[in-house]
Amino acid sequence: MTLRIGVMGAGAIGCFFGARLQAAGYDVRFVGRQSLADDVARDGLRVDELGGTRCCELRPGEVDFQTSAAALRDRQLVLMCVKGLDTESAALELAKHLPRRATVLSLQNGVRNVETLARCLPGRRVLAGMVPFNVVREGTTLSQATSGTIFIDGAAAPRVARAMTDVGLPLSSSYEMPGVLWCKLLFNLNNAINALSGLPLREELSDRGYRRVLARCISEGLGALKLAGIKPVRIGRMIPELAARVLPWPDAVFTRVARAMVDIDPQARSSMYDDLVRARPTEINLINGEVVELGASFGRPTPQNARIVELVRAAERAGRGSPRLPAAMLAVH
Repeated sequence: MTLRIGVMGAGAIGCFFGARLQAAGYDVRFVGRQSLADDVARDGLRVDELGGTRCCELRPGEVDFQTSAAALRDRQLVLMCVKGLDTESAALELAKHLPRRATVLSLQNGVRNVETLARCLPGRRVLAGMVPFNVVREGTTLSQATSGTIFIDGAAAPRVARAMTDVGLPLSSSYEMPGVLWCKLLFNLNNAINALSGLPLREELSDRGYRRVLARCISEGLGALKLAGIKPVRIGRMIPELAARVLPWPDAVFTRVARAMVDIDPQARSSMYDDLVRARPTEINLINGEVVELGASFGRPTPQNARIVELVRAAERAGRGSPRLPAAMLAVH
């Protein structure tokens, strides 16, 4: 029998995975905003791989897109893709409808989502997943903008692992998902830097000044994690200890090394940049703010991350999109 899959929080990431799973033959139901539901009903969904190749297309009328968690009452697997700020409220709503035998797989930013989901969804199987790449949504077209290997909890049932394999992208499993999520968070510290710069990711990372800020953010995170006894788990070519050393290198040298680490679409930007442009709350407290909080719990200052949190909060209050700040205004001297 075909696994019945739900997507809770069908935005860029949710629609990307849901569309690929439906194209692979799974019964998928999406739950998201009414505005996107209307767009999908009119235009369908299209997914482009990194590099621009169209990998799947769902025509109008082929996508089961709803706006209430009640639509997921018969789902066996739910991909949780809401913003971390909305995890608790989404989980409490889902708890009213989701069968206790269902599995929930978090594909969210941050390190606390699984804990929140498990608390709000008693009796359900809650698993951690990690998506290392960005997905850009233009209308109802989802485009993978950076490269990387997806991770899921090694405790996932075979049919869940099979479904994620059928997405058709590099996949690995780990029994050390907290370390995997912390590794991703350390690299996600660039989301805010990118949002504040207003530049495409590739252009921002070509600027040594921004890279130095990112290196300081990662180093502060590593220091706080060491005090907490948490070891980030390497994700493929993503090694935070190495990144902290390599990022400050001169542009020409760094560019050669970076090509071997990650592929980036020339126009890709971070999701936090999109949040500022759309005047939506960002996940800054769940990313750079998480490092600040962890450091503070051990009496260790994290001034560079604190500065980034302060600047993003100011941009949120201003409501004018990215402030387009130069690297010198981000740096703590």
